[in-house]
Amino acid sequence: MRGGAAARHARDAASRKGLLAAGNFIVDHFKIIDYYPREEMLASILRESSGNGGGPYNVLKDLSKMGAPFPLAAAGLIGEDATGNAIVADCQAHGIDTAGLCRTPAAPTSYTDAFTVESTGRRTFFHQRGANSLLAAEHFDFSDVRARVFYLGPDYEMGRSTVAAFKASAEGVGATSLGEVFAPL
Repeated sequence: MRGGAAARHARDAASRKGLLAAGNFIVDHFKIIDYYPREEMLASILRESSGNGGGPYNVLKDLSKMGAPFPLAAAGLIGEDATGNAIVADCQAHGIDTAGLCRTPAAPTSYTDAFTVESTGRRTFFHQRGANSLLAAEHFDFSDVRARVFYLGPDYEMGRSTVAAFKASAEGVGATSLGEVFAPL
């Protein structure tokens, strides 16, 4: 950028406020069990609960609960199902803008079943990738985004080209981009 264009870009970036968190929106289903069974055996579920999951969803909810003094917005892909409806309602109840949450009939909203053995605390996870597996750059339109910071959650459910496109789009409109990288050890 040269001269006037650089100054306009700097002014536009300075006028931005808030955080847009994008990526995987998941509902976690927690089950406390008496023991972990072998295949074809039975275990008892002692207690269960549900909560939000996925980096972007967790970050937005935590910031909302801490009383963040700036706008919070969500962007991702969820199913056209009751779980997707619950995510939208939960975000809205916490003051999170959901205009960037796209819906699809092609897959269910992503979820994880987390089983914890009561006596040992050891956990096992079963994950339904669902709508998150379809998330692509075309699900995001940054033209009206006014957030100053763009957070892209873990990239393990998105291809590198999708991650690069998200980052370029955010930076192209003057937002600072942050990314969370999943790298198995």
